[in-house]
Amino acid sequence: MRSARFRSGFLGVMFGLLCASAAGAQQVLSLEELKILGNANTKITVTDRNGREFRGTVADASETLLSLRIAGAIHRFAVGDVRSVRVRKEDSLVDGALIGAAVGGGLSSLMFLDNECRDDSACYAAVAVYAGIGALVGLGIDALIHRDVVVYTAPPPSAERVFTVAPFVARGRSGVSLTIAF
Repeated sequence: MRSARFRSGFLGVMFGLLCASAAGAQQVLSLEELKILGNANTKITVTDRNGREFRGTVADASETLLSLRIAGAIHRFAVGDVRSVRVRKEDSLVDGALIGAAVGGGLSSLMFLDNECRDDSACYAAVAVYAGIGALVGLGIDALIHRDVVVYTAPPPSAERVFTVAPFVARGRSGVSLTIAF
């Protein structure tokens, strides 16, 4: 019974982590959708087709052109020149503080297993102090976590979308041939 609960809890946690990572890595389909990042002054990294990286903020974006503001100057990239666009994601400091407080307070609450500690107010103060220390440690760890998430990847040059409709006639048969390739 206990292993079944553990297994279901473990699977629930793994499912939640998978959903969270999939939600954080959403990609846009065109450069025009990056225009919203210009309003937020979000730092992005553009990799051109030669592999050079440019870091700045979005000045403007359209279907055919991405304008990047780098140190006050505007650099323009045609859609064919952009290989990928990455956005720097900062980890939330709140979850690190909460996890740190839970670990620090949870471990120090093991003192309550001793019968003498239950009526002592110093034990309650110790739990609060260690929860605070844990929150600070978790906050510090989360402040150090940064990652770049790819939000746009150019389609491969040979990737053409093909949609053809053609009639076919054979002995005793006739119909329509439909071809879709992408």
